[in-house]
Amino acid sequence: MHADRQHASAARPALGRLLSGIVTILPKGEGFSSEQFGAIALCVRDFTRFSRHQSDTLVVGGIASQGFEGVHYASPPKARWYENRTRAYAKGCATFIAQERAELAEIHNRPQLLRLIARASWAKLALHLHNDPQEMRGARTPTQRMRLLAKTCGIYCVSHFIRDRFMEGLPASAQEKLHVIYNGIALPGHLPEKEKRIVFAGRMTEGKGALLLAQALRMALPALPEWRAVLIGSRRHEAGRPLTPHEKQIADTLTPLGPQVELPGFLSHEDTLAHFARASIAVVPSVWREPFGRTALEAMAYGCAVISSGRGALQEVTADAALTLPQLTPEVLAHAIGNLAQEESLRDAYARLARERAPYFAIEARTKALDDARDSMLTREVRHAG
Repeated sequence: MHADRQHASAARPALGRLLSGIVTILPKGEGFSSEQFGAIALCVRDFTRFSRHQSDTLVVGGIASQGFEGVHYASPPKARWYENRTRAYAKGCATFIAQERAELAEIHNRPQLLRLIARASWAKLALHLHNDPQEMRGARTPTQRMRLLAKTCGIYCVSHFIRDRFMEGLPASAQEKLHVIYNGIALPGHLPEKEKRIVFAGRMTEGKGALLLAQALRMALPALPEWRAVLIGSRRHEAGRPLTPHEKQIADTLTPLGPQVELPGFLSHEDTLAHFARASIAVVPSVWREPFGRTALEAMAYGCAVISSGRGALQEVTADAALTLPQLTPEVLAHAIGNLAQEESLRDAYARLARERAPYFAIEARTKALDDARDSMLTREVRHAG
């Protein structure tokens, strides 16, 4: 291990098996610990733990922490007061790539960061897209996306929806460098007996649909006195933040329901999964087009009957194993909640379909797909354009 590595979370052996090493680079503001994390952090954590290249992989992030158990993690020094923070982060990442003699560097969700690292590193670069590229700086136009392809040996897309968005306006030959790599999760074993509980987990933002769910619960729960609902999450992926105006609006909407609804705020991933394990119904009312839909997958794996908006890649993830809303309105959602809550046989049928669908996304199989893509890229002897 290099003596000047910052905040590394675990010792690791010398590199040098099939790969010279992999450096996986998080967005600068993405937390990477049980106290502060987002969907990208969980994805990287799980892929790294289950990868056949686990011992040869270093995760780099912009927030200093001990990281997750079983993952080698480091963060570069903070930018000096006179430095551009993104450029300083790119420079620090390039330094780690050089120190590790990494053959492959994977940049998550930041095309502009990849462009900066490409100027300072001769490692092969891959971009891992977790969101719509047409909404990202450096990937909005077909010309920008063609330039990204020229600088990378491959681009991973978390769904066919994301791949199709990347491909818009590009020649068919561009698909050769694109790999659909679904997110994966560890499947649970024995589950506790289900309770009459409805769960939502996600950021409390307009796009995730929490306010729409709150309005639907105002309509549905008074007729369901034995049922309780819990809405997990906050605007930011960490606890203790003051409520935003949007979060206050959600809380005010739910206040008349009293103890029928809980708003615990941001919880650890383990505590969130424990809620899924007990809940009978999970709601994923996303207004925006979901690039994947990890919470829908986790709810299915934990045996919930899932209600989904079907936006973006949600239909791709759930297939027929969720009750997909024909329209996304509080009235339609309230009706769906009432139907599942009152009809046990319907609820059980969707829960069974969900448990049958989830193993397709088992972390072992999804990580193998990622590792296979890595190995196939590295055999092409592709070097990015400087």
